[in-house]
Amino acid sequence: MLRITFNRLSTKVLGNLAQRVLAVLSGHLEGVLKDNPLVSVLTKTNDKYQNVVIKKTYSELGEEVRNKDLRRDRFFYNFRRLLISLSVFTGTAKNADAEALLRVFDEVGDITGLSYAAQNTVMGKLFQKLSTEERQAAITRLGLTEEYELLKSAQDDFETISGEQTNTNSSLRQIPSASESRQELEDALRNFFALVSAMHNEEAWKDLYYDLDELIKEANRSNRDNKDDKDKDNPSGK
Repeated sequence: MLRITFNRLSTKVLGNLAQRVLAVLSGHLEGVLKDNPLVSVLTKTNDKYQNVVIKKTYSELGEEVRNKDLRRDRFFYNFRRLLISLSVFTGTAKNADAEALLRVFDEVGDITGLSYAAQNTVMGKLFQKLSTEERQAAITRLGLTEEYELLKSAQDDFETISGEQTNTNSSLRQIPSASESRQELEDALRNFFALVSAMHNEEAWKDLYYDLDELIKEANRSNRDNKDDKDKDNPSGK
């Protein structure tokens, strides 16, 4: 009888077993397995499993998001420093404009130590307050229009990439994991092995039976070897 304890197989060993079983079956599809519904089920469940067994869990945009965040933060702090520098010239027109704009920064608060979402909230309030005609005129008089546009552009770039990261991560998490799909694959293999086991005394089924029996033995050895390698790398078992 074709027997295997599926729950002892690793995710990848199970996937490899299914792939090799289907490769063996390809030589019997015009014979005893012609139009067999169990083969169709096994093929479909294996395709689903293989698509998710090595799926990504995250977007891998983390580094780009961090870089955009650092750029935005750097412009935020430097723009504020420019205003602080200009505000020290007491009694001048630039002093008045710089102090007026600094009060806006004080009102919206700092972004240090905040989450990305909280930083976006602060930046949104900042640009909303700085967008008035009076404050835009002050930025122009101080000669900081280009710097302001760079800060705004940096914020837009960050919101774009962080939004893409959020959407991609959400989509990836909605893809069934390998562990969720493996039960279907185990059932398909189990049902097919039961069929071949029941027919193994028939001459036309013997070659298929022994081929599958050998694949099961190899899967068990492969799984055991993988476990031994892990034990050697981590003898404490932690």
